[in-house]
Amino acid sequence: MGERVRLTDATVAALRCPPNRKDMTVADASLPGFWCRVGGGAGSKVFLYRYKRDGRSHRVVLGTFGQITTAAARRKAEGLRGQVVDARDPLAERRAARAAARAAEAVSKAEAARAAFTVRTLIQGWSDHHLAERSASYRTRVPREMRAALAGWLDAPAADFGHADAVRALDDAKASRGPVAANRLQAVARACWGWACKRGTLAANPWQATPKPSREVSRDRVLSDAELTLVWHAAGTLGHPWTPIIRLMILTGQRRGEVAELRWAELDLDGATWNLPAARAKNGRANAIPLPPPAVATLRALPRVQVDEEPSPLVFCNARGTAPSGFGRAVERLTSAVAKARIEAAPDAPPIAPFTLHDLRRTVATGLQRLGVRLEVTEAVLNHVSGSRSGIVGVYQRHGWDREKRTALDAWAGHVETLADRSGQGGNVMALRERRA
Repeated sequence: MGERVRLTDATVAALRCPPNRKDMTVADASLPGFWCRVGGGAGSKVFLYRYKRDGRSHRVVLGTFGQITTAAARRKAEGLRGQVVDARDPLAERRAARAAARAAEAVSKAEAARAAFTVRTLIQGWSDHHLAERSASYRTRVPREMRAALAGWLDAPAADFGHADAVRALDDAKASRGPVAANRLQAVARACWGWACKRGTLAANPWQATPKPSREVSRDRVLSDAELTLVWHAAGTLGHPWTPIIRLMILTGQRRGEVAELRWAELDLDGATWNLPAARAKNGRANAIPLPPPAVATLRALPRVQVDEEPSPLVFCNARGTAPSGFGRAVERLTSAVAKARIEAAPDAPPIAPFTLHDLRRTVATGLQRLGVRLEVTEAVLNHVSGSRSGIVGVYQRHGWDREKRTALDAWAGHVETLADRSGQGGNVMALRERRA
């Protein structure tokens, strides 16, 4: 046990620990449980309150002399003594209060983080991390379309976006943009929220159980030779940039975004090759696309657009310095031009069935098959990883089919030119005989 003195500022200031001891404790002579612990040498002096609870000794630190007066420490000790007399446990209560404060702080931080993780933040994070390996056009287009479709929820906490909100967003998208656009929104939004759930950022995916906005039928539209001829000539009436964009799609079979965002740096016109980088390809795979003579001639005839007195890196560039958009309006103009050309060519002929720009890609694929091109070569031309290039074959078969691709697209371009020259009035399709590698 320690000494007992009346603890005051004067007596506490005079206390010294003996040189041979690490510390010593001094009890107050008038208030049971009120102590002062003195460190060795000129060590600190700390006020304590000691008490017993359930047969065990406990102590509570009241403060350090110099930072708190002895009188203030005594008042604290008297308050704690009162709690002990009332059968309370001051130390346990203090620990519980600290735990409650930490829990409240954690809840506050969690609520702040929850409020900060908005739908906008979620979409941006998904784009930055999960879509990092997708093509640049996809990384730009899909988040932009999601933000447009979910404009009313962008600044709301993502955790507050529920199933009813998802259903409403899909209904709005279907009404304003059409059933296919609503289906696409459901697919990408489900993937986006699912990504956050897998990372533990969100607890549930509100899109998971939403009904499909519309049943989609797999498209199999392929333009006939007569229809393709009309489209080729109708595209010529659209002017820049849609005339060369659509005709390059017909001649090469590449995707509309890949053609519209074509860079001059990707072109080797002397070598008649378009080197599509992986960053711009939809499937993330680079593709060397042989350019048949009509495609080379089309590209050589294009002007180099100036933006802010500098040549644009884009082959097709608007006044803002970006690639053309507005494909929907372009297709409307193309469809009207095709209908007009059909009436002029054959007034009594039935109307042409609706078509999309993607149907041109399917038409090229079908046309190559009709010309006798091997399936592997057709898929290599289209940079399409499926069928003959999927699975173990895709892993071990690394032949690029460069020569065969050039032969195939040259033959296809010859076929298209023949149709255009003859205005679709007959002419047999020339069979292509490939020399196998």
